[in-house]
Amino acid sequence: MTLQADPDDRALPAEPKKAGLMGRLLAPFARLRKKPKHAEAEMDIAMAVSDGSGEHGDMAHADMDMADAPMMAPPREGFKHKLLRVLSIIGLVLWPGFLRGDARTVSRRLLVLSWALFLGGLISLVGWLAVNNQSLVQLPGSEVVIGVARLTLPPEAKLAPDQKAGEQKPKQADTANYLPSGLLVAPDPMLVDNTNVGAMPKIGSDGRQPWRAYSRPYNEPADRPRIAIVLANVGLSETLTTKAADLLPPAITFAFNPYAPNLAVQIEYARRQGHEVLLQLPMEPFEYPASDPGPYTLLTSLTEPENQRRLDWSLTRVQGYIGFTNFMGAKYTSSPEHMRLVAETLKTRGLMFVDARTAPRSVAGRAMRDAGGVFAISNRQIDQQPTGPVIESRLEELERQARGTGVAVGFAQPYPITLDRLLAWSKTLAGKSYALAPVSAVVNRQTPE
Repeated sequence: MTLQADPDDRALPAEPKKAGLMGRLLAPFARLRKKPKHAEAEMDIAMAVSDGSGEHGDMAHADMDMADAPMMAPPREGFKHKLLRVLSIIGLVLWPGFLRGDARTVSRRLLVLSWALFLGGLISLVGWLAVNNQSLVQLPGSEVVIGVARLTLPPEAKLAPDQKAGEQKPKQADTANYLPSGLLVAPDPMLVDNTNVGAMPKIGSDGRQPWRAYSRPYNEPADRPRIAIVLANVGLSETLTTKAADLLPPAITFAFNPYAPNLAVQIEYARRQGHEVLLQLPMEPFEYPASDPGPYTLLTSLTEPENQRRLDWSLTRVQGYIGFTNFMGAKYTSSPEHMRLVAETLKTRGLMFVDARTAPRSVAGRAMRDAGGVFAISNRQIDQQPTGPVIESRLEELERQARGTGVAVGFAQPYPITLDRLLAWSKTLAGKSYALAPVSAVVNRQTPE
């Protein structure tokens, strides 16, 4: 006896289409597993028999027909299927929930997630740049690139229409002994000693000393606290030197690196803008030779004649400077014996020394005082960390120092962010009864430690 096809019977489901690459990759991690084909066939047969018995009311007849129907043996499960089953279990435990499901759903979720991450990162970057206004800037004299604020020149500091940034102004013929900025024209023949190694500063026959003759005039009230700022390592970038000379108040003193290119031209330009000038004297640091200030560095391991020869090289570099400050030199300035040579030489030639205090136990100020020379001592390095908040905090410390002792000296580097903060800070001093003074106006007013 054969079973007749009933039009109401459930049709066998069509074979599913072959899954694509994404489907095959995500199949082990699908949440809903498909039933084996043999199980679906058994269920369909059982439903068909159930429908037949309900229609004819003959359970025995249905049992006979089912007995006559061929039995479908379940397919044998191979290694591939076992591996997929293990992966399914691992995937259900470890795989994120949003990656479970069919390939189309997972693809949509991944696409949305990718766009969300991209837009979130873009918005965060734009917000960070807007808040901090930062860019990468190459620091002068260094191979290290760090984040500092971009320099923005205020309207009063913009260059004239016929002058390009970085160009030197043409030298004008001086009809008097003083520049328009008020500084003495350099060199003054009365203050030059023409030695066999070059021209050096000297005390004039009229008793004038170069440190005072080439300094910037200071006319502020004597009872007003004085704050001096020395901008060190100037000259390594001619463009930055020009900007700093134009931008900063003339009362800020420039300390030029002795190895700077076109040193005489840069110093002349700075002096024409009103800045008095120091030279940096290369001296031995504790880390020498890992940190090397250059071929003319004064070293504690050298003989006194050799150190004198190197000092003479620095003395002959240019004319018009008021003295020296140390370039590195933590080890050398900590040695009384070696600082004595520097102090006596500068005293003889009428030059001052400004101790940058690269060593906590520096004796440079005391050596200059004992030799009868002229000195000043740094109280703060204001941009050791070149960030706006740190610079402003150090400037406030200088104000407190000046309020307590009458004078304060700060050292800075020609970083763009430092120039920007110094300009803004200098405009607030008059309202707070402080005077921004050249370093020559604070000589011998501090007590060496």
